[in-house]
Amino acid sequence: MITFDINGAIVEFDDSMDNYNSIRKKFQTYAFNISNQFEEDCLNNAHTIKQISDQALTIGEGLIDSIIKKGVETIVTYRVITIDFNIFKEQYCKKYLDYARLFNNLMKEHTNSNNRGRKNSNVTKFYEIKPIIKKLAEYIYNDCFNIHYAIIDALLDNNVGNVHCYIDNKSIRQANALFNNYKDGFIGKADECKVVRQIISLNPYRQDIYEFFIKEDGDFSGEIERLTDYLGYDIKEYKATLMDIYIKQLIESDCVIDIEGSKEKVKKYAKYIGCKDDSIYITRIDAIYTFENA
Repeated sequence: MITFDINGAIVEFDDSMDNYNSIRKKFQTYAFNISNQFEEDCLNNAHTIKQISDQALTIGEGLIDSIIKKGVETIVTYRVITIDFNIFKEQYCKKYLDYARLFNNLMKEHTNSNNRGRKNSNVTKFYEIKPIIKKLAEYIYNDCFNIHYAIIDALLDNNVGNVHCYIDNKSIRQANALFNNYKDGFIGKADECKVVRQIISLNPYRQDIYEFFIKEDGDFSGEIERLTDYLGYDIKEYKATLMDIYIKQLIESDCVIDIEGSKEKVKKYAKYIGCKDDSIYITRIDAIYTFENA
């Protein structure tokens, strides 16, 4: 059991949910790394749409297969040894894989538009192929990430009881409805903690709810950041954005130059949202006032 205190709402994940989250987070990382590898390789080696058309399908499918193998490896760690690569790919992964279809559609679209009015289809400017490669990398990311769904299907089919099912559409819809009512102010103060707990328990993987909680209620204890890190999200960038906005508003509204007062406000706000790098923003206040008085 792992527990988080989200501004008074106690959120608990049992061992089965912890196991599911570990699998999801692992394949999220695999997907990120593989898609970046694909994008980097293609940007370095592909110079025309024809080269992408001829090579990227095979390259992408090979990369996805390498993650499918990691899926089999994960399944075996749960002592399910009757599923090999071929069974896993055909029986469990197939419905989650869409790279080949999306690749063919994208290539057809761009090949047709590229050939209109152009005598040599092999002549392609870099700015034309870069968005194509990025889109293909996105397709690969999605397929590699979706393999974790196939893993859960395989484990549950084989009666593995210590892993939670992935979040279903019903839970997602219920969590969305609760969150909409919460942010619209329809939830009474006495029920807020209970509703926050329900929102996260039903669907902990909606990142914008944590951004809303930080902006509206703060993250004084750092528990929201600890939870998002556990789930595989980096909330620090959002906190940095909030700090940038706060400093901008502070400077614009500060008619009387009060550098020490401004630094103290920045320090308090950083503590409120759980931003640990307050010294960076305090230094920025110094720089802004120094520049204005130069």
